[in-house]
Amino acid sequence: MWHKLTIFSINNSNWISSWITRFCNSSDLAKCGFYKRSGASVSGLLRVLLALPLTGLNLYEFKKKELPVPARDAFYRLLQHPGYHWRRLLYTISQKLITYFDTLTDQQHPRVLIIDDSSYKRNRSKAVEYLGQQRDHNQNQYYRGFRMLTLAWSDGHSCLPCEFELLTNSCPDKRLGPAPQLDGRSVMGRRVKVATQKATDVAVAMVGRALSYIKAADYVVFDSWFAFPTVIKKVADKIPVICPVKNISAIKFRHNKRIYNLMGLYKHLPSTFKRQQTDDDDADIIGWMNVELLSAGSVRVVFIKNPNKPDSPMVLISTDTSLSAKQICRIYAQRWDIEVCFKALKQHLGLYHMQMRSYAGLVGCTSIAFIRCMMISYYHRTQIDERTFPGVFYQCIMQLQLAAIESCIKLLQIKIIAHVLQNPNRPILALVADISETIDHFVSMISADLTIGESSVAKCES
Repeated sequence: MWHKLTIFSINNSNWISSWITRFCNSSDLAKCGFYKRSGASVSGLLRVLLALPLTGLNLYEFKKKELPVPARDAFYRLLQHPGYHWRRLLYTISQKLITYFDTLTDQQHPRVLIIDDSSYKRNRSKAVEYLGQQRDHNQNQYYRGFRMLTLAWSDGHSCLPCEFELLTNSCPDKRLGPAPQLDGRSVMGRRVKVATQKATDVAVAMVGRALSYIKAADYVVFDSWFAFPTVIKKVADKIPVICPVKNISAIKFRHNKRIYNLMGLYKHLPSTFKRQQTDDDDADIIGWMNVELLSAGSVRVVFIKNPNKPDSPMVLISTDTSLSAKQICRIYAQRWDIEVCFKALKQHLGLYHMQMRSYAGLVGCTSIAFIRCMMISYYHRTQIDERTFPGVFYQCIMQLQLAAIESCIKLLQIKIIAHVLQNPNRPILALVADISETIDHFVSMISADLTIGESSVAKCES
């Protein structure tokens, strides 16, 4: 009985259905290759999949005839189909959401693309396709699974995971699972080829694809694991880069015709570039300078105090040398949004909710989890941001504009009357009366013509 009530609530959830209709309708699914000849519709199956972690149900329970939902085979076929373009679907949804979020955020506020990887663990699995032996650098141990390389978009208030790749070991001897048997010309066959490539090469390709879909992006930020001169150069040719760097031999700088490593550059930091510790907001910034990063071009280097290692400062570089040190730090701080996104995907949004053995099925399950994250980000933004309350924000904007217009016109009217009263014998009195009447009529017309609607767009800081 409980399962029947839960399924009934899923099929009649207006908030899920309205979100799918607005951001992921049947037309969008068809453009991404999602098509079924008969049976349950793709949008209907998608609605149930999006609600699964919120209800406590599992797909293996959808085998009883008394449940008012399709059998579990219908969902498995949807997730494992090699011709469905999950990446294009994620970008289609992201485009619509970014367009909506862009109306709530000031244009001066930076939008960033974030690149990072996280562990996708399948420690208890043996027969999963392309299963590999990976290393978790945070816990300093190995695990079975994949590296989930992710690209996300953030405006500092909302984070949208736009694309991912499940990477496995490039060496066949380190793979534990069988290789997928897919046609290399299919959508999933092409993704299988990418799964064995280097993470840095895949990251550069992801940035290029993201910029073809997402126009509201100002910078790319990523961790020091991807901060190599060749990677920075390839990405900086498309969009400015902000990232931390490590003191390794592969990273060299040129300053005043001399070559330095990172710590050598810090020791020779000119006093003119050091920060005067007078501002509490910038107390952690040691200094900055413009140098040349070998094989990458001109960059601005910012040295920041490291509370854990006072003798080894944290270092950020930016290929946009017009940014100040404070701006570089603030923009890079938005990278933390993707860490929060990873935690939500694993703990609350069912990244490991559906266990499948095929590589195509894993891609489908992960895509569903990403779509759930986008849906929750949308409703989270509509709840915490007063600018999304229906009509309230735009009504306030219109009232402020109307008040400003009325004040200006009334002030003009008072000045004209005061000027005429100083010279009462002039024949302009009759003309002033006509002018005042015309101004009053103009104000009443403005008040009547100003309408409140959702089509209005107001740019403001969110």
